[in-house]
Amino acid sequence: MTSIPVMIVEDDLRASYVLENTINQHTAFSVVAACENLAEAQLKADAFEPELIMVDISLPDGNGLQLIQGLKTRHPHASFIMTTAERETKTIEQAIQLGVMDYLVKPIRMSRVQQALNDYLDFKQRLTKQEKIDQQDIDALFRKQSATDNSSRKTPKGIDENTLETLTEHLKHIDNTPFTADDIGEAVSLSRITARRYLEYLEAQGQVTMTLDYKTGGRPKQRYSKVL
Repeated sequence: MTSIPVMIVEDDLRASYVLENTINQHTAFSVVAACENLAEAQLKADAFEPELIMVDISLPDGNGLQLIQGLKTRHPHASFIMTTAERETKTIEQAIQLGVMDYLVKPIRMSRVQQALNDYLDFKQRLTKQEKIDQQDIDALFRKQSATDNSSRKTPKGIDENTLETLTEHLKHIDNTPFTADDIGEAVSLSRITARRYLEYLEAQGQVTMTLDYKTGGRPKQRYSKVL
């Protein structure tokens, strides 16, 4: 299967690196270009023809929403996801009117990026699997969910309640020194990848925070801290 080409438009190099690394971890996507401003983005969009474009709103030479308006004319088949710290309702309304697929608020969690990518894949698959679709699939495309779809499950798919309880209980008894997914995995007998998934869930719940340690001599390392 050919990877879906992605372009990143982000002037913060650290944020761009984290975003690129997260996207490239997904087997269905690959970053083909990364840009720091509107002018560069317009040139690289023409050169690489990305299918999915991640766009920050605040850029050195203009506004990301303006970039989307221009690119939609020249690249009508491209889809867009906003990555921004802006939370004003007017800005969000403009993004929705432009037809963006998702809106990720900084600081962006890796798990939220993965969710956005999976949602995009699901959207594409529902549109391409057959010529006509029923109301249920249409509702899913427009992110509507009926009351009958609600579950009594307290945690999302991939997060086991017992494992989560074990992990959170362990966190209660450690000091405030930053830790890694490897540390947690070793302590509660989880793989590094599984431990990181649970830590990302706890980050989303506001129970831990994640920072990048650039003093590793190589790739930055994710370190987590308890929220006191």
